[in-house]
Amino acid sequence: MRKYAVEFKGTKDGVIIFCLEDADFSEILSDLQERLQKRADFFGDADVKVDVGRRELSTEEKKALQDVIANNSRLHLSAILNSGKSKLLSASSAGRQRKNELQLEGFRENRSLVIRKTLRSGQYIRFPGDVVVMGDVNPGAEIVADGDIYVFGALRGIAHAGAAGDKSALVVALRLVPTQLRIADVISRSPDNSTLPDRPEYAYISDQRIMIAAIPVK
Repeated sequence: MRKYAVEFKGTKDGVIIFCLEDADFSEILSDLQERLQKRADFFGDADVKVDVGRRELSTEEKKALQDVIANNSRLHLSAILNSGKSKLLSASSAGRQRKNELQLEGFRENRSLVIRKTLRSGQYIRFPGDVVVMGDVNPGAEIVADGDIYVFGALRGIAHAGAAGDKSALVVALRLVPTQLRIADVISRSPDNSTLPDRPEYAYISDQRIMIAAIPVK
């Protein structure tokens, strides 16, 4: 599995892009362009900060970052940070905050539906709790859940989490490319030319928009 030189994290204030500490700057620009082209529609016109770690960027390099973001998304670059802590998050960081990191534990007791098969076109699932699919959700299939939705496969169909109005609900998938994604009353769609992401991702609501973040892996 390819490891990107940049990682996206949604926050209540917008988006932070972390740059891998030991990556070449040219690789960062290339990967940033590729990931923005794949996910720009999800992020919309949010504010974005780029954390370059301990790097000291030249004026030309800062301009190159600005150009890549401006030419491949509607994001507004608000700051370039030097935190010194920009290594990609490890799996041990997961689960600390529900909206910023993944939690796969704590399913509502007796309120989880586990489906051990791929959902095909025309199949519809409605459940008043969490839904877990051990397979793919193909285009034309639909899941509506009052709780979270977890897909241990590719999610290419329609997913509606928090259907009863829970804006803290999550949609999680090993490959997240839904035809339509909805959490509570907030709706988002994948761009027409979406390709399968190469790592697990999850979706959540921040500032009345659906944000997508990668699940940290070692």
